[in-house]
Amino acid sequence: MDKDLFTFSIQEAETLGIECAIVLAASKDQKIASSTNDEILVLLKEKIPFLEEQEILDHLKRLISLKLISTEIKSNKTSPSSKRNLYKLKLPSDNQNIGKRKLNVKWAPSIQAYEVLGMGGINKEFIESKVSEFKLYWLEKNQIRDNWNVLFVEFIRREWVKERSENKGLPVCIDEGWSPSSDAFDILGLANVSKNDALKHLKEFILYWKENGAALRSWNSKFVDFVKRKEFIGAYEERDGKKNNRHNEPGEFSKQFKERTKDDSWAENLEL
Repeated sequence: MDKDLFTFSIQEAETLGIECAIVLAASKDQKIASSTNDEILVLLKEKIPFLEEQEILDHLKRLISLKLISTEIKSNKTSPSSKRNLYKLKLPSDNQNIGKRKLNVKWAPSIQAYEVLGMGGINKEFIESKVSEFKLYWLEKNQIRDNWNVLFVEFIRREWVKERSENKGLPVCIDEGWSPSSDAFDILGLANVSKNDALKHLKEFILYWKENGAALRSWNSKFVDFVKRKEFIGAYEERDGKKNNRHNEPGEFSKQFKERTKDDSWAENLEL
């Protein structure tokens, strides 16, 4: 066979790609077991001059990792140019827990975590006051993670929002002076409930929950749900002895019985 000709299987080309299959076929014709990097590149470049040097090295690395080429490329310590082409193969590990660890009692947030939180206006004293709480929670969880600093940053941000709220993030009972926020009225507005209509239910809402004695972190969502239910029920209340329904309820007829029996419009389009 001509030395300038070599073949590779269709299966190799489909699996590895055409260029990688070409490098594999060219390597089989070369004696590279005791060759240095430079020698291998010279041999392969002569055989496949249409591929770049870096492309050949990348494909060669892949073939070695797949054990399709049973050789170890030796480095030439005396050749300065070979040092630029040295590379080390590192097969992926089957251990998925590499880099993960459990939180221990000696753990402390990184400097980067303090810097990120500081950019959000969170002071260092507040951050340090929450470290023990964070560690206690995750020590009892006994989980393995690789992102403890990220979890700590997210935890501090949530705690900072609670700290800046009126009730410090703690559940409180409703009082007589409570009033819904503007966001609550905006949400009700999307449900076609005006602010004036919503305020009609405020005293009843406060009275109910004051006697209930429940404590919540926020009362706005409760108020929105309460008003929506009231408005929905009110749409079907009887007013002045007549139903004020916007639409007919299921099972109800829009005409009296005598009118329905005399209505023959359903037969107008029938062809006899």
